[in-house]
Amino acid sequence: MCFMMLAVITACTSTTNLPDKTTKWKPRLQLQAGLSKGGIAENRDFASTPNIPVDGFSGATRSVGPNAGAHIILPLKRNAFETGIDYMYNKQTFKYNDLLNNYVGYRGLRVSQFMLPITYNIGLFKLANQQPFCFLKLGYLVQYNLLGVTNSGQNLPGYSYNHWSKGVTIGLSSTPVVLKNGTLLGIYFDVYRGSKIYDDFYNSVAYKTPGSSFLKFGLIYQFK
Repeated sequence: MCFMMLAVITACTSTTNLPDKTTKWKPRLQLQAGLSKGGIAENRDFASTPNIPVDGFSGATRSVGPNAGAHIILPLKRNAFETGIDYMYNKQTFKYNDLLNNYVGYRGLRVSQFMLPITYNIGLFKLANQQPFCFLKLGYLVQYNLLGVTNSGQNLPGYSYNHWSKGVTIGLSSTPVVLKNGTLLGIYFDVYRGSKIYDDFYNSVAYKTPGSSFLKFGLIYQFK
């Protein structure tokens, strides 16, 4: 989806609209908004666990949710540093069908996350005006997590969650469309894998799989 959007944007771009070589590349503020799928990365492997049936915990059904943010780009020759504040919201559903341990029912999770990314952006595919066509973003991200929980069932396991999580993020961004007022339009695509958020009987410290993750993409509006 992200690359289809990039192809459409690029096809609509004329190189005559790009800044010339004498244009100074100053720090810029950008707004971004789009869709995401993420939140809690749960444990799914119980094949070697004798006290839990293989289908006792089905894992999360994730819905697609919104994300939005405000970032600042700090240039360093053809590369750049990027940081800012992002918000992401997703819904997840856990299904419990563990008759052996008497846990049967559903748990709905509303996951709100405020995020602070810090990335080093590597400029790729230099244009005639010496500006990079897109950035490969490599960095670190810290999340502040808020969970809303709804239980449906006669008996569900107790749980706890961490307000803070952190991990590695990788992404791509491009702002090839230059408007008449000097602002830029583009797209972004980011993925992330980080530390644990949620803990229960099936996602305890005994398992290595539980963590946090997301993929998100959307549109960029970068100010002059």
